[in-house]
Order: sequence, then C-alpha cells, then structure tokens
Amino acid sequence: YNMKRYGFAFSKEEIKQIVITSLMIGFVWSFGKWGEGNTVNFLEGIINLGLGCLYALIGIVFNQTGQRTLSVYYGYDPSYEYGILGLMIALVITFASRGLLIFFLPGAINIRHLTASRLGEFRYYTNDWEWAKICFIGPFLNILLVMLLSPFKSNQIIFDLMIMNIFFAIYALIPLPGNLGLHLFYPHIHFWTFTVAMVITATLLVFFLPIWVTLLASIIMGVVAMWQHY
Repeated sequence: YNMKRYGFAFSKEEIKQIVITSLMIGFVWSFGKWGEGNTVNFLEGIINLGLGCLYALIGIVFNQTGQRTLSVYYGYDPSYEYGILGLMIALVITFASRGLLIFFLPGAINIRHLTASRLGEFRYYTNDWEWAKICFIGPFLNILLVMLLSPFKSNQIIFDLMIMNIFFAIYALIPLPGNLGLHLFYPHIHFWTFTVAMVITATLLVFFLPIWVTLLASIIMGVVAMWQHY
C-alpha cells in the first residue's frame, strides 16, 4: 500500500482547504474570547485565535489520518474536501449567538478507486460499505484522542483540545452535504446510529470514568442503539 504516494500526499488544494478550515474554526472558537464584557483585549484574542486554529488543525489531522490510511488499505486515493456550506453556517451561527454557540462542519473525505489496487476486489468500483467504514474511523479517532487526553484534563489547554475534538466527532456525524456524516448515514444508517451512540456515550462518560470503562461502555451503547434501530 503506497501510503506516501496516496495516503499522506496532500495536494496544494487540500492544504489550502485544510488551512481555510482551521482558520475559520479557530475564528469561531475564539469569537467570544477577545476580552471580558465590552473591553477588547487584542493580545488575548490573538492568542485564543491561534490556539483555536491549532486545536482545529489537530482535530483535522486525527480525523484525516485514520480515514486516509483505511482508504489506501481498501485501494482508494483519498482527498480532503472542506464543507464550505457548513463553514458558512458556522459563521452565521457565531455572529447570531455572539460566540456563545460553537458550531462547524469539519468537511469530508472523497475517494476514487485505484485501478491496480482494486483488481480482484468484490464490487470493483467505489464500495459504499467501505466508504462508510472510512468515514467512521474519523470521528472514532477524534473521540479516542479525547479519551487518551482525559487523565490530563486539569490542564486548560488539554481540556480545550478535548472539547474541540468532541466537537469534531459530533459535528462530523451530521448528515449534510460536504460532511462525512452523509456518507455514513446514507448507505448504512444502522452503522451511523452505532457511531452516534458511541460518540455521545463517550462524550458523557470521558470526564468521569477511566479510559477503558469509557471505551467499553461507548461500544456497548453503540451496539444496543444499532440493535434497537433494526
């Protein structure tokens, strides 16, 4: 599997879209953090904007790493595509709520089959089930990072990074155009139900329970939710 050529070879357009997404999410994150009350603290705002962009970039990296790796494993060439509609909605909500509500759509991954890598595969062309599994691994790694960071949540920067990755995991599952949740919801709604239940359960438990308990409980709740949906 040629990970260097396909999995982690970002095009200039992908890099541009990742930078734009990070900047816009960082702006949304820091909108209400430019001082207290009516007083504007420029230095504080710039620091919070920089941290927000860094948190967003880390969220994108974790979201993309698993998806790109699994894409190449299945014989696809992945490419990141930002959700411009979701980012525009994020700006509207940010201004309307004056920064009280943090919302964004982190984008999606697009895949095209690699002829040589897909030879001999069942359903030679793009497979919806494989695409769904590729989309699942994105929010899963975001929430897994949250679990791994939970022992250090007393540190404010680590805590904020956890919150950002929780946003990534939850908002990524919204089935709207330009968001990976659509590719998970449309072909396999039961798998989408499992993922949503797992992410929400992990989010509720990660601040109170050990990592292994949170992971096990979230998987169990995901299975139960999927079973009930059938």
